[in-house]
Amino acid sequence: MTSLLSFTLVDRHVGRAMLSALALVLLAIVPLFSLIDLIQQLDDVGKGSYDFADALRYELRMLPRRALDLLPFAALTGTTIALAVLAHFGEVVALRACGVSPRRVALSVVKTGIALVAVAAIGEELVASPLQQQAVQDRALALAQGEVQKRQGRFWMRSGPHFVSIGQVRHGHVPEDIDIVELGDSQHVRAFIHASQADITDPRQWVLEDVTVKRIEGGTPTTERLPRMVWGSYLTLDQIRLVQLPSQVMAPSQLYGYIRYLSASGQKTERYSLALWQKLTLPLTIGAMILLAIPAGFAPPRSMRAGTRVVVAIAFGLVFQIISQLFASAGLAFELSAPLVTLAPLALLIVAARVMLGRVGALRAPRGQA
Repeated sequence: MTSLLSFTLVDRHVGRAMLSALALVLLAIVPLFSLIDLIQQLDDVGKGSYDFADALRYELRMLPRRALDLLPFAALTGTTIALAVLAHFGEVVALRACGVSPRRVALSVVKTGIALVAVAAIGEELVASPLQQQAVQDRALALAQGEVQKRQGRFWMRSGPHFVSIGQVRHGHVPEDIDIVELGDSQHVRAFIHASQADITDPRQWVLEDVTVKRIEGGTPTTERLPRMVWGSYLTLDQIRLVQLPSQVMAPSQLYGYIRYLSASGQKTERYSLALWQKLTLPLTIGAMILLAIPAGFAPPRSMRAGTRVVVAIAFGLVFQIISQLFASAGLAFELSAPLVTLAPLALLIVAARVMLGRVGALRAPRGQA
């Protein structure tokens, strides 16, 4: 464990080459995908209050998410480029001449990979997901043409003479701190309902919890407190969707909390479990992609040109993405276990990396060494 956490001169040299190539790949593909998406966003400019500045802010907030989603592909391609360049200029041969074994060089790659995996895991929870949620929600509210407004951190929705205010949405789906105001014919307050939270699995029948109901009938106010109350919602499905977060933009901690909430109430969790496991296995996929790229550094320089190695790496990345999507679709269609659906393609990738590493001798210690 100590050898994995300490960085020598060889580790730093290999790590710099990997990170430089990785950065170049991300700088090439992330702006390209962002530009394509921005062009698509232009179709919505002018709808509601959504303007070009909003589209630019949306794309800027989506940059961490887009970079994280492309990181497995970039890690495979960038590591392949870095090791192919080192091999092309004879640096790998020079290291081996100095007594540095292929296994030791591979360990240097693994150390950088571990650091990259840690950054990806932290970035998913603390950076990419929060910014993506803000981008998606602000865009949806701007396009909603006033159906839902957000003021001082609260969501406000109106349906005729009725108003609903929500303080926050726990786990991205459970409204909390809810105020419901119902107006009478003379625009006076007829009823005021406050609830600590609501289960809106059925959009038409909200189950309010810890409820306080105040009514004014005949000029006399009355107050009633209930542990639970079924409220017939008059909000539209579009209004409710603007408050809730799609599963793909929720952070792992939010998904985990919401899955537990659904399980406790006996509801289905398959879609959210799959989204959670896809996010949890993303850092592992990055590590597996890096392992798959290591053999490029030990293949004889003339056996395969650097450009060919990069093309092969890209092909591997695309094939893996296709297989992963097929497994995910099959998992949802046949209600398969989310860990099985997400870990099976990853296991195939690790096996392929293990076989290729064994062929180039990156797993064998030199004689006289452990």
